[in-house]
Amino acid sequence: MAWTDDFVLASADLSSALLGAATDPADAIRLLLPLCGWIPPRFPGTGSLAATINAAQDAMASNLRCTACVALATASASYNPVSYQDALATRATVCGVLGDEAQRAADAGLDATYQALRTLRAAVALDLATRGANLAFLVEVETQVPMPSLAEAWTLYQDTSREPSIVASADPPHPLFLPLEFPALSK
Repeated sequence: MAWTDDFVLASADLSSALLGAATDPADAIRLLLPLCGWIPPRFPGTGSLAATINAAQDAMASNLRCTACVALATASASYNPVSYQDALATRATVCGVLGDEAQRAADAGLDATYQALRTLRAAVALDLATRGANLAFLVEVETQVPMPSLAEAWTLYQDTSREPSIVASADPPHPLFLPLEFPALSK
């Protein structure tokens, strides 16, 4: 096996390890995003040696980014958005990264890679749009006085088990004093 094959396998192993290290798909997405957009600094110089080094570096970086893009798409398939807006934001972020890498592949003349990334991007976009379509919207809740989160859960949903999501969404300094304005799910 050639050293290039070893590098390809190592790139896939790195992406898989990052994906596997995250217990939450949102963490996996956060960890993989920088790797999907990583562009190494150019080797200085204008001679043929510098051009050869930069071409090899570009090929290795492209391979690493592509394996990270596959892992990112896998993480997005496991991700459970909490709201319609969350699904749209995740879709825009992931599809933007996949689209950027597809554009880099097209610019480098890698037509098969470009097509594969565009197909992957379309599948991710459809998946997140479909799953997000039936989710509740985030709406801005306004109150006259700071309310305890448990009381606000009952006021909004008549369900105190939804209190943790209100606390997570409002991010108050203390759950007994929610801010006067905060986002919450519409239903």
